[in-house]
Amino acid sequence: MVKEKHIHLVFKAIFLFGYGISIPGLWIMRDNPEVFQLSWIFTTITLVSLLLFHKQFTVKFFVALIVVGILGWAVEAIGTNTGFVFGNYTYGKSLGPKIFATPVSMAVNWMLSVYLVVMILKPRILNRWKLAFTGASIMVLYDILLEPVAIRLNMWSWTGGNPPFQNFVAWFIISFPLILLLNKYSSNAKNPLAFFIFICQIAFFVALNVLIEFLGF
Repeated sequence: MVKEKHIHLVFKAIFLFGYGISIPGLWIMRDNPEVFQLSWIFTTITLVSLLLFHKQFTVKFFVALIVVGILGWAVEAIGTNTGFVFGNYTYGKSLGPKIFATPVSMAVNWMLSVYLVVMILKPRILNRWKLAFTGASIMVLYDILLEPVAIRLNMWSWTGGNPPFQNFVAWFIISFPLILLLNKYSSNAKNPLAFFIFICQIAFFVALNVLIEFLGF
């Protein structure tokens, strides 16, 4: 048990350093957009690391997580090619290789976000509908923080410059069933790193929003 706690501390220290160094690093390299492509690699590493500490790992859980990623990516692909779902937007180069003009890494982004929300809320909210509603609301708040950063890092751009209200409504509607799905197949699941990683992400995006708003990042 002591050894396991030590491992947790090591990974927490690594991620704290990773998110922490990224803030001044992005500021320093703000005129070198090729560096922004490291974001999707770091996100993938984060998801893989989290799954290493996932408790009660079952085949059904793994399949449900993959389905969340596939469905999330598919909705993004429909959205960016039609403008119907989120509004009119296009992806930049920062999120890596694309299929149908949609980065493959968007599947990872959806898996990571939905996974974190479910792992954080599951011990606190027993009713699945309340959990899904709360989780989808958190996802919308998360996107509000994410949008200015994503635009600045050339992850995507909107026609007109800013995301429409439609985007946030779509995030809620899409997140709701994906959270229900993963929650259903995550019985007794827990992750000692989930809440810590979530706080690191929120702090990271808040810090970058401050740089964008007040320091001209």
